[in-house]
Amino acid sequence: MFNVERQEEIMRLLEQRKSMTVHTLSQLLFTSESTVRRDLSELERAGRVRRTFGGVVLEETLTKEVPLLLRRSQNHRAKEIIAAKARPLLSNGKVIFLDASSTVAHLVPILGEFSDLTVMTNSPNTALELGALGIRTYCTGGLLLEASQAFVGAEAEDTVRRFNADLMFFSSRGVDRDGNITDSSVEESRLRLAMMQRARKKYFLFDTDKYEKKYIYNLCNVSEIDGVISNEDIF
Repeated sequence: MFNVERQEEIMRLLEQRKSMTVHTLSQLLFTSESTVRRDLSELERAGRVRRTFGGVVLEETLTKEVPLLLRRSQNHRAKEIIAAKARPLLSNGKVIFLDASSTVAHLVPILGEFSDLTVMTNSPNTALELGALGIRTYCTGGLLLEASQAFVGAEAEDTVRRFNADLMFFSSRGVDRDGNITDSSVEESRLRLAMMQRARKKYFLFDTDKYEKKYIYNLCNVSEIDGVISNEDIF
């Protein structure tokens, strides 16, 4: 099989499975793992795939949003641990920004333990939960993204810029070894950047399943914020 034919077969397999290991590909293609790695390197340079540790991911899957309902059910215990670790940062009377991530949503019950809080969020679901706890809540409004249930766009960003916050809590889809925080949604990342500009202190919350994952849009580096909170100590 010629290189081009083999690479097209790799793409056909990835269209079906979205991600595969080098070992599996070598068995299916009846070729060596070193040959598969060379093919994957060429496909990655062409922007068609992204290499991972021991395998490969179809590039188009990196830009797709995971529905909020699915994200809320993932790694529930890890997110509870993260929320508990963030609790010492909270105190009465604070103004707080919360993004629309499922990880940050786990902070809501803890916020109910404090008084005189003001919270701004771009999540309609989080806003309703905060309101039910009697917390003074503002929601950005704007364009609603169906999958992530997050308000985004110029209107949402303008609303954020009218506030000054003491704290901001946010998450994203991935963070790499160098501390680069990335996400698949440009719109949500722009909203987070607007929050960062108006918050005195900024904290990144993530579960370790997001470690060593990199997506299309660069948000910031962990060195540019005030703290990182995870279910395991990494940074």
